[in-house]
Amino acid sequence: MAGDLKVLGWITEGGWEACVDAIKTLDASEITLLHVATVEMPGPRGRRYDEVLTKMEGLAGEAAQALLEDARERLGTEAHLVAESGVAEMIVYSAAQDADVLVVARDGRHLGPHSIGHEQRWVIDHARCTVMLAWPQGAPEPGDPPPPKPKPKAKPKPKPEP
Repeated sequence: MAGDLKVLGWITEGGWEACVDAIKTLDASEITLLHVATVEMPGPRGRRYDEVLTKMEGLAGEAAQALLEDARERLGTEAHLVAESGVAEMIVYSAAQDADVLVVARDGRHLGPHSIGHEQRWVIDHARCTVMLAWPQGAPEPGDPPPPKPKPKAKPKPKPEP
């Protein structure tokens, strides 16, 4: 691919290296690296909920910025760094509207359809640009034996009648 190629790399904690390495294979004229943080707090809202959530969002933003800078360093060329927070699939989908190619890394733990999370699957299904999937290092190979199946749960014994 050559020419005026705009590439968007969806940077995630589990696959950012594979994403960056895939971007390196493209002859991009413009590269944007995007990370989306989703900060959720389980459980009921306590009295300090807003304070804690604000701190967590700040930490998530710092971690995202550091990850994006590591990704740009690995890329070895100039790239726009974008750190967002919110609903990942909507943010990536929106950002991909201006891209020619979206690079997404699989999770690296599973083969087949389970190697792509729900958010990634939604974006892949709806993106209006070319989507490039990258496998992280150490991911299962197609010839590898499948992981062991979980043991079936024991069927409950019928209760004796009184």
